[in-house]
Amino acid sequence: MRKHRSSSGFTLVEILIALVLLMVGIVGILSIFPVGIKNVTDSVEDSTAANIGQSLYNAMTEAMRRPNAAGKIVFAHDGLQSVGPQTYTFDLPAGVGVIVLHPTPGSGTDSTLQAFQLGMDARTSAVLTDIQTPPGWSAGGDPSEPLRQYSYQFEVQKPPEALVPTGPGTTTPVPLYQFRFMIYRQFEAVAVPAGEQHPNLVKDFNTMIAGAGL
Repeated sequence: MRKHRSSSGFTLVEILIALVLLMVGIVGILSIFPVGIKNVTDSVEDSTAANIGQSLYNAMTEAMRRPNAAGKIVFAHDGLQSVGPQTYTFDLPAGVGVIVLHPTPGSGTDSTLQAFQLGMDARTSAVLTDIQTPPGWSAGGDPSEPLRQYSYQFEVQKPPEALVPTGPGTTTPVPLYQFRFMIYRQFEAVAVPAGEQHPNLVKDFNTMIAGAGL
């Protein structure tokens, strides 16, 4: 009788199938990494922007409580001047619903002159100068990236809530104003269609701030 030997091991087809399944699994795993990296980046941006927003709110609240003798608001915060004291003086809008953007185009401190760029204070400038002086910068990397990548704008208007009814057809104005803070990362001057968001906007938020003696 003729005996048949049992085959052991894998055939070429089985090996190819196994390789295909392995590659599919590897591709699936690798596809997760970009999503994870983006989520981490977005989380860091949101956290940083939230801290910046809280800082802007605190500084503006303090400024609204202490107008100067002419009734102007003297806002003190990093990013407002390229040199000298980090202050910005502006008038509050008188009419209800009139929205005023700060800085006005051409008066910003970033490269586009349309936003206030963080990291403009004297201490940060000194740190940058120190890093950029050899052997600091030669160690690698652009030191301006982590220190000056965020910028901001703010809008202010007098909302309808600032007029309190005191009788039939009469109202009394109260020192209440609505602020919108817009925080960007690596701001670019681009035309944004109505109803769309600026591509570099990380976070924006609206808040009411009352003034004293306005």
